[in-house]
Amino acid sequence: MKKIAVIFSIFLLSASVIFAGEFKPELHTNPSVRQQGFGGFYTSDIDNFYGMYANPAALGKRRVHSLFPGLNVQVGGPLKDSVNIVNAFSTMDSSAIADIINRNNGLNLNLNVEPLLSFGHISGFGFGWGFTTQAFVNATVPGIALADMNAGVEAVLTLGFAFPIINSDNLLLSVGATAKGFVQGATGYTGSLTDLMNTLTADPSSMPLYISTGFSFDAGVFLSICNTIDVSATYYDPFSMVFVSNGTIGSPSFEFDFANVKQLDPRLAVGVAYHIPVAWTNSVITSFKVMADYRNFYTLFGDGHRNPWLELSCGTELVLANIVSFRFGMSEMLPAAGIGLKFGTFNIDMSMYGKELGLEPGSAPCLNAAVFIGFTY
Repeated sequence: MKKIAVIFSIFLLSASVIFAGEFKPELHTNPSVRQQGFGGFYTSDIDNFYGMYANPAALGKRRVHSLFPGLNVQVGGPLKDSVNIVNAFSTMDSSAIADIINRNNGLNLNLNVEPLLSFGHISGFGFGWGFTTQAFVNATVPGIALADMNAGVEAVLTLGFAFPIINSDNLLLSVGATAKGFVQGATGYTGSLTDLMNTLTADPSSMPLYISTGFSFDAGVFLSICNTIDVSATYYDPFSMVFVSNGTIGSPSFEFDFANVKQLDPRLAVGVAYHIPVAWTNSVITSFKVMADYRNFYTLFGDGHRNPWLELSCGTELVLANIVSFRFGMSEMLPAAGIGLKFGTFNIDMSMYGKELGLEPGSAPCLNAAVFIGFTY
């Protein structure tokens, strides 16, 4: 029973929780496994259901898309040691954990799982909605003396609407916005890994628990020229309000501090895409496009500590006979690759991609693998 409590308390965390300082809320809406294969979210990649999250103006294309419940798993870290890591932490075997840390020169771990409770629909008249749930775990462990381990669960309801200002054969200009309501449970720890293991072994229910709820908005614009060149921009979370309650895992609190309103960090992303003409292939190649985005223009003006080059991404997707997809890209100055299989509405997507956990390119790269099995159209 104690092992179950330990695993549960590790899984109930949020990457935004730093207990040495003030709790800062953060949404963990991740790109789909398909998108991770060519570098993540692109504001101009709007021909699918997840385009609503990348750019609300995607709804202005008036195309119908649906997301059905499916399994979406993204995991990062020393994948070859994954079984040993799970066994060591679930049993709190300090010698096994120390051996794994030494063998890998420290540990950087992350896990994101979208269970079978994510679904939504985009209508043909510019309205869309989506309900997503996910659980995630993040850990940075340079050594036994220092660990930053956190995880969380959240549910997000997104409603969006867009309309085309100009809609002709050779020109489309669309604007749109989405409203997001969410609830999140979070706990975590920063300090000695030994102290954390002692706490989780003795009384995991004493770990702090933050429950936050709130809402935010995104706004986007999309311009398509001759169905060949797309230019787009999205302003994420320009206005948000988050209310937080403090408690413990064993005694959660639902008394929200309405006098202390917190906010999500806003960011502005811009992008461009080029659709390579493929009509001459007689449907052998059904789609071929290249994309590039700059994901946070605030970093160019000194807002943030990350190197500005980490916000640049580029990628490509080649679709054969509308069945097999090959994807390649770069995000955070690290490579990404993926493959997809589509049989009607049934999809299987697999991706491998890098994620930079440090502040400079190449300072703390982490390998990630992801798989999605589900139904979309």
